[in-house]
Formats: sequence, C-alpha cells, structure tokens
Amino acid sequence: MNKIFKFGLLLIILVITFIIAMISGISDISVMEMLKSLFSTGDGNTYTIINQIRLPRVILAIVAGAGLACSGCVFQGVLRNPLADPFTLGISGGAAFGASIGFAFGITKLSWIFLPLLGFLGALLSVGLVYILNMKKEFDSNTMILSGVVASYIFSSAVMLVFSISSSDQLYSAFMWLMGNLAFFDERLLPMVIILVMAGVVILCCLGNVINIISLGNEKSNSLGINTARTVKYIFLLSSLITACIVSCCGVIGFVGLMIPHITRKFVGNNNKILMPFSAVVGSIFLLICDTVSRTVIAPVEIPIGVITSIIGGVFFVFLLLRKAGKISI
Repeated sequence: MNKIFKFGLLLIILVITFIIAMISGISDISVMEMLKSLFSTGDGNTYTIINQIRLPRVILAIVAGAGLACSGCVFQGVLRNPLADPFTLGISGGAAFGASIGFAFGITKLSWIFLPLLGFLGALLSVGLVYILNMKKEFDSNTMILSGVVASYIFSSAVMLVFSISSSDQLYSAFMWLMGNLAFFDERLLPMVIILVMAGVVILCCLGNVINIISLGNEKSNSLGINTARTVKYIFLLSSLITACIVSCCGVIGFVGLMIPHITRKFVGNNNKILMPFSAVVGSIFLLICDTVSRTVIAPVEIPIGVITSIIGGVFFVFLLLRKAGKISI
C-alpha cells in the first residue's frame, strides 16, 4: 500500500477520533451541535463544554501523543535500543521530582506557572544528569540506557522522600498529576506547548535520514561525514526538551513513546524518515482514544490517562514476550 495513501488514511482516522472525542463525555453532544459550537460564538452550555472544556483537552492529547511517540521513535533509532523511550531515560522521573517539590512546599499554590516550571526544571535536571554520566562515553547506547535507569531510581526515591514529609491534602493533587492527567492543566500553557512540541516534532522528522545513518553504528556514520557523538547529543537534548515540555504540562504518561514506534514499524518499516511522522499521527490517535476512555468509561469519575496507557503498555509487552517465546504466532 502506498505510503501517502496510508498517511492520508491515518489523518482521516485522526479526524474521526477527534470528532468522537469532542462529542463524548458526561454530556452527549451531536456532531452538528459540536460543529455549530466550534464555528460560532455563544455562551450556552454546549458552547462552554465544547470550546472551554473539551477542545483544549483534545488538542493537548493530540500534541502530547505526537511528541511522546516521535521522541520515543528517535530515542530507539539513535540509541539502537527497542527499550529506549523518554521515560526509561529518566526524564519523567526528573519532572515528577520537580513537581513533587512544588506540591510538598505549597509553591504550586502561589501561581499557575510554578507547576509546569518546576516539572520542566526537574526534567532538565534529569537530562543533565544523564548527559554528565555519558560525557566520557561518547554517548554509548547501553551507557545512556543504564544512566536513564539510574536517574529514574534516584528521582523516584526522591519523590517518595518528598511525599513522606507532605501533608495529606497535598498528596492527592500530587498523585493525580504524577499518574498523568489532562484534566488539570492550565489553558494558558497550551499555546506554548503546541508551538514548542510541534516545532520539535517537525525538526526531528526532518532529521529522519540522519537518524537512519546514526542507527547503522558509530563507525559507519562517522565514515559518512557525520559527527555521531555531537549529533546524538543534539538530537537527544531536543527530544528530551519535547518530553519535558509535555510532562511538565500534563504529568507522567508512560509507554506511549515505547509502544507506538513498535506498532508503527509493522506497517511502514524501519526508515525513520517515514516512521517518525507516521508515529506522531498514530501517537495522537492513541492518546485521544485513551483520554476519551478515561473520561467516559466510568463517568463521572475520571481515570488518569497515565493509568490507562500503563495498563495497555503492560499488556502490549506481555504480548511481545509471548511472541518472542513462540507462544503465539501473530
């Protein structure tokens, strides 16, 4: 099947998923009501639900899904490791630590900007730690994965320490954020997140051929005129910044960057120039579906979206293990 046709089909699925997400919820809204609210002005209940509640959340799901999936695809390609993704590299742990500091000491109550700012700074701290641990190793793949795991354990322990000294009323908000949630973000962050994440995704997609060469190994990429260590460093930092921006806004949403590239490769192959834009769209569709399920399956109670992605991710890797062991043939 032609790649352009496949990509067009994915975009159609994304549009359909967008519509379903917009009309689904505690208050069921028809497609016509949704379209009228989107393309008109008003102050009724339907207009408020569509434009002030669902639309920002749906847009964030699309952007976050694209950013996480594309970053995971890049990490797996550059590090040549199928287990590499933004979260196994410790970025989420750092963001969680930064946010937990804000919750524990009441900093997040001072202004809306402090939660994403502290989460972002925590993620950068984790990136810096992994970067320092790899400076003398020329960004060896295995060393980076191990450094990320070490960073995750360090920051997870630090988060537990912070929680142990926090009051009970602070813990609920902190846990809801840490589990990944699209319900509590501040809409003033949305324009910045859209611009930074989508600009980063476009840049990474344009570097697809470079990532293809790097994935061949250091010797081959160096012989083709690419400064592998420096290029990997820049790509790693850009992907980390994309993830940090997402995590600082909507919390820890795991497994998207790990699962989506694996699934997408089955349909489009290993060429990163093709794989990354496809992964971005599939990631958007996946996170939209997960968010719709999170707020409708046991409404009016909402399940944190990070819980849903983790459950699906766990089942996905059980499937992979069984397949590798020859227990299933699909």
